[in-house]
Amino acid sequence: MFCLVAATAVAWLFHLYVRLLPTALVVACWALLTGAIAAGLFQRARIRRRALLSVYVAAGSPWRMRLRGGILMGLGALVLGGLLATVLALGLARLEPTAAWLVLAAAMPVLVGLRRILHRRLASHVAAAYLPLLSWRAAALATGLVLLGVLVALAARQVYPDFSGVSLERAAWHMADQQHARSALAQALLQGMAAFDGLRLWLAQQLMPTPGTSVLQMLGWLLVFAEGLLFVWSYLLMAYGVLTMVGTHDCGER
Repeated sequence: MFCLVAATAVAWLFHLYVRLLPTALVVACWALLTGAIAAGLFQRARIRRRALLSVYVAAGSPWRMRLRGGILMGLGALVLGGLLATVLALGLARLEPTAAWLVLAAAMPVLVGLRRILHRRLASHVAAAYLPLLSWRAAALATGLVLLGVLVALAARQVYPDFSGVSLERAAWHMADQQHARSALAQALLQGMAAFDGLRLWLAQQLMPTPGTSVLQMLGWLLVFAEGLLFVWSYLLMAYGVLTMVGTHDCGER
């Protein structure tokens, strides 16, 4: 629990200072996030592979060692981890409401406590090799859904610029122009996400009030939901990766 709360504190510091960091430190932070997420993804993949091999491959077969997962599995986890780390880094940098950060911090003790309860309740029903992953996934699903709902609700309550009387290009440039960072790389990414926000807001204010456009309204909310879902998923995978690196990924009682 301490490690996860500390990870949230580090994420908050990243949010505060990312716009002041040079490109080298921004890349270093991204690499750290990538390593944490990839470690979690790799561990989850190996647990699933181990459970699969225990069912289909005999105990004494050399194929258990050959198929347990190695370089290719690690590379796949690293690539996906890099993509999710980008999503997480941009989400952390742009997460403004103080309440959202309080929710992120509170989610960690809830996640650990719920995982411990589920680990105990499922111990007599689930195979030992798969129990750590299943208890974690169940706890992460419950915590993630609540976290996603709160973040989407907070986003809906924010005050946004009025783009009802301007062009799409002007709305996108207005949002992008407000993003500044010392690192050219960080600024380009932040401006790209801000321009996407301008597009989404412009569509919402121009098209959604029009009668008969419920599909567009649903699409707008789906975009908000999808963005929040990717952020929450990346955040929880980062938490699992932290537990993996400190050696508590397979113990629900610590």
